[in-house]
Amino acid sequence: MGDLTAAEHSWLTTPHERWVQPSPADAMRLHVLEWPGAGRPFVLLHGLASNATTWSAVARELAARGHRVLAVDQRGHGRSDKPDSGYGFDAVVADLAGLLDTLEVDAPVVAGQSWGGNVVLAFGATHPRRAHRLVFVDGGFLDLQSRPGVSWDRIAVDLRPPDLTGMPRALLAERIHSFHPEWPEEGIEATLANFEAL
Repeated sequence: MGDLTAAEHSWLTTPHERWVQPSPADAMRLHVLEWPGAGRPFVLLHGLASNATTWSAVARELAARGHRVLAVDQRGHGRSDKPDSGYGFDAVVADLAGLLDTLEVDAPVVAGQSWGGNVVLAFGATHPRRAHRLVFVDGGFLDLQSRPGVSWDRIAVDLRPPDLTGMPRALLAERIHSFHPEWPEEGIEATLANFEAL
């Protein structure tokens, strides 16, 4: 890659924000971070209770290699709209297909992390010819109820996140660093971006 102008370098490090209405029949809008590029497009989906910034470092690396990159805040997450209903796989897969149509994205690599990986899996099953490749990072279903003695109530207790209401941002950053001392500052900042200030 040759020398970049300041404007070109800015595009690699700072994504363009856009809001996309994936279905004309539904007013729900998705927030998308886009890095331009002429190479094969990549569409990146975050996990549950996360947002598009999870992929920022990866997106910048892909953009630096010439790829168009779209990191999506899935419905109900990040800066996307938060409808009262419509969170099943049919809806989120339709969101992804509609997003690709609206933004005219052909044959992308579609990657998903955690729940995003499950969305990518469902998308691939229902739209087998839409993606060039599918990538799963920590994705996959767990059949928790098949374990002896496990109930939905027990699952809800075990999977409930800690109550961090009122915790100062600096203390939360310190806590994240103590669990992941090998993470760069950018990883901690991306994790902090998943929390909503109350």
